[in-house]
Parts: sequence; C-alpha cells; structure tokens
Amino acid sequence: MTHTGDNSSTQISTPTATSSGFDVLRHQFQQIWQVLAALVLIYLVFFVLSEPFRSLDTLLSIFGQASILAILACGTTVVLISGGLDLSVGSIFAVVGVVVGIMLAEYQLPVPLAVVIGLLAGAGMGALNGTIQVLTKVPAFIVTLGGLTAYKGIAEILASGRDLSRFPDSFQMLGSGYMVPMGIMFAVALVTGLFLAKTQLGNHAYAIGGNEEVARLSGVNVRKSRIYYYMIGGALAATAAILEVSKLNFAMPARGQSYELFAIAAVVIGGTSLFGGRGGVGKTLIGMLIMQTIIVGLSYLGVGTSVQRIAIGIIIILAVYWDVWKRPAR
Repeated sequence: MTHTGDNSSTQISTPTATSSGFDVLRHQFQQIWQVLAALVLIYLVFFVLSEPFRSLDTLLSIFGQASILAILACGTTVVLISGGLDLSVGSIFAVVGVVVGIMLAEYQLPVPLAVVIGLLAGAGMGALNGTIQVLTKVPAFIVTLGGLTAYKGIAEILASGRDLSRFPDSFQMLGSGYMVPMGIMFAVALVTGLFLAKTQLGNHAYAIGGNEEVARLSGVNVRKSRIYYYMIGGALAATAAILEVSKLNFAMPARGQSYELFAIAAVVIGGTSLFGGRGGVGKTLIGMLIMQTIIVGLSYLGVGTSVQRIAIGIIIILAVYWDVWKRPAR
C-alpha cells in the first residue's frame, strides 16, 4: 500500500525496483518547494526591513523557538493525514509536563525512567482518544474536545499544591540552548517522515485519509490503525512537553494552552490537507518556521502581539482556502 504524495486518491500498488534515491528526493522536493520558497521570501522581507533581524542569533532563535511546537505538530501531521483530528494535544502536553515534574521533583526518579513514564503517559492518552473515537464513532472533533477539557483538569489536579521545579542538571540539558532542541526536532521529523513513507502503517495513513472506504475494502484495519495514529500524536506531544519542562526548569498545568491550535496552523500552512490523505512532516516544519519567522519579524518591527495573532489568523484562513480550492471533487 503506497501513497501518491499530494494526490488525495488512494492507489494500491507496490514500489518499483527502478525507483532511485534521486527520484525519491526529487519527488519530495517538488512537494515542498512552494512552501519553502514562501519561507525564504518572508525571511528576506524581514531581513530587509529590520536590521536587528539580520543576526545569526535571530535565525537560531527562530529555529529554537519553533523546535518544541514543531515536534508537537509532527504528531498532529500524522493524525490529520489519516483523516483524524486531535484537539487535546495541548492538554496532553500539560499532563505530561506535570507527570514528569512529579517524577523528578517528588519521587526523584532517574531521568531516563521519568522520561519514559512521560512518553507512555502521552501515548496512553492519545490511544484513549483513538479508542473512544473508533468504538463510539463520535466525531473526532467532539472526542478530542472532551479530551482537551478532561486532560486539562487532570493536569490541574496533579499539580495542585506541588512545587515542580529545580530538576536535575542532566534533565535540564535536554532543552538547553538552541542546538539540542533543534537536533531532537530534526530527528523526530526524520523518524516520523520515514514512518509515513517507508512503513505499511504509515502508508495506510494516506490511504485511510484519502478514502477510508477504499482502504477498508483493500484490507486495511482502519479502526486499529487510527488508534495507533492518535497514540503517535500523544507520544510526540509528550516529547515536546518533556523538552519544554527541561528548558524552563519547572512544570505547571497552564503550559500547553492553545498549543493544539499552533500545531494545526503549522500543519495547514505547510500544506497538509485538513481533509486527510495528503501532506508530510517536512512541510510541517516549514509551516512552523513560517509562523515563528512572522512572529519574530513583526516583534522586531514593533508590532504588538494582537496584530501578530491577526496576521497568523489571516495566513491560516488563506492556507485552508487554498487547500479547499485545490481539493479534487469527490
């Protein structure tokens, strides 16, 4: 079962032996060059308009600030490609941050064990979302909206009265500076991209998102696969939460608020379809960098936060309009 990139139709086939690495790279570049050109253009505009924007520190800051949310958005990409939607990842982010904080600050567990517990907690909450959705057939929007509220409450209950700060130095190294989070971001994007492109389960995401009924008739276990996609989304939300807690050196339930909206925005701006069946994590990284470049650039120009949000909102609407316009009729 393979996908055809940005084509939303589903095609049952096997890879040809004549496909070369160069052909694959060329195909991937053709998918992302437009959004990459938009990123370069936006960066050049701010480069010309603002002298402080031209420093290397600013460029590193853009990548560093984008890295944590980009990891979260990679999970959202997988869910959206499969035709799903997860509004609860921001609250999963909050729960995992608090859980890891408790493991380190109160129980003083070894850092690797605390990290594994956090990842399992995130994957578990994602799997719960998927399981409820496939068993009840309630729309994913409603299920994950309920998850957003419920998980937020869990984070608040867990954190109540606790001082979740001053973590071990070895844990703080995970989120320190710009280079480590950036390296983790690229590693996550690479692994997620390979999962989507090279594994049967990853290819099934495109098939299910492109046409769920055709995928089912082709032998795909749609219900089981959906649970896995939500599990991946939860695990990557947990990864992002662990990095942010490490970077800030404290955990609190208020973190993660509206992060799901930033993740969805990055995915849509990058060109992944809200209707499923089309997209990729490379585009998502570029979409997040576009958002962060605009935010940082407008800040250097003295534009307030409210206007920045308006600008991002307009871009999201335009991106969704473009997605709807080029979506083939079914």
